[in-house]
Amino acid sequence: MSKMPVSEVCHYNSFIGQLESVCSLLLSIRRFARSFGIALFAGLCCFAFATVAGAQTLDPAAPPTGDIDYVEIQRRIAEMLPERPDLLKFSRVCLFPYAEWPAGISSAAREGQQAFEGYSLKTDSNQIYLLDKAGRSIFSYDLRQNRQVLLAADREQKHLQLDDFALLRDNTLAIADNSRTALVFFVNNKFRNKVDFDGERMFFRYISFIESDRLGMNLAVCDSGRNRSFVFERAGTLQWEAEGLCEPVFFGNSLIRIENRENGLLINSFSSIGSETVRLYEYNCEPGNIVLDSWAAGTFSGQLAVVVYEGRGDEDHPDYARLLLIKDAAVTVHRFVPDLDIRLKLQTPYRLLLTRAGIQLVTARLVAEGLEIVAAPLPR
Repeated sequence: MSKMPVSEVCHYNSFIGQLESVCSLLLSIRRFARSFGIALFAGLCCFAFATVAGAQTLDPAAPPTGDIDYVEIQRRIAEMLPERPDLLKFSRVCLFPYAEWPAGISSAAREGQQAFEGYSLKTDSNQIYLLDKAGRSIFSYDLRQNRQVLLAADREQKHLQLDDFALLRDNTLAIADNSRTALVFFVNNKFRNKVDFDGERMFFRYISFIESDRLGMNLAVCDSGRNRSFVFERAGTLQWEAEGLCEPVFFGNSLIRIENRENGLLINSFSSIGSETVRLYEYNCEPGNIVLDSWAAGTFSGQLAVVVYEGRGDEDHPDYARLLLIKDAAVTVHRFVPDLDIRLKLQTPYRLLLTRAGIQLVTARLVAEGLEIVAAPLPR
């Protein structure tokens, strides 16, 4: 095999160093954006894309002409990682297109608007639900009929701030509205009641998300402003509350809390029964890795699904993402290439979806024509 000329070797090494720095920056921005909001996120995006643009070519005779697109970034990240034949493979299951309301979602993401607030993604059996926050609209997509439907919207774009939503039994829709620091309930698309105060006590300061249980009987509310978790029944009556934040998932009648440590996770459950948390699993990264981010994705057949992003030693060396399937203190681990697209603000990045083909791990990607929903079947 012929040797690479010294000049090309030097340029290749320089490129790898730049690419690793970009990956580090992307991972850092993902965490900063979750913690500190859209203004900082938008500013860092401009800086990140400028950095990426300077690292997009191996040929010194061909200077960069623009930003690396998402597909190219993901391809290069995959090339940095060791080959594995058992990776989860994602493919498109549906698309929410950019289009004039009510045919599609707002083009705020495509146009790079600084006020772009992102999306909230939910799933049910053969159903994908999407809240387009910029468009103040909730859509569904039926995978069996390949049909998109507008479920609910603030048509005049001035009555409700749709920060998150949950579908409950009896055609009940719950909306988190942080402009009112309240939960707003609708039945058959008609206003029913609002939950904001308990006597003289204000329930919420800033609602991060809301989530219904599998039967649509109860609603979990995570309030990062007060560092508290609440569970309401579908009529809006408080069932119980606890200090600390929860994940957007019910595990039986309990809620889930994930504590990130530098080299692992503590995954606990807590409920109205007793004040102590119950340890479900303690996850340790691969030797030398640290935790970069983590999310609960859902439950099925008594298993809790948790997605973990981790890296080798530091953020300059991202590793494969892990899907942990936890049951009875045992875990099954599946790997896949992490999604480092900093443009997409997705409230819960990963969800579980039940279809005729079985359980799939679902996420979303920004593409030229809209928001693409992709899924990876889980091995049986």
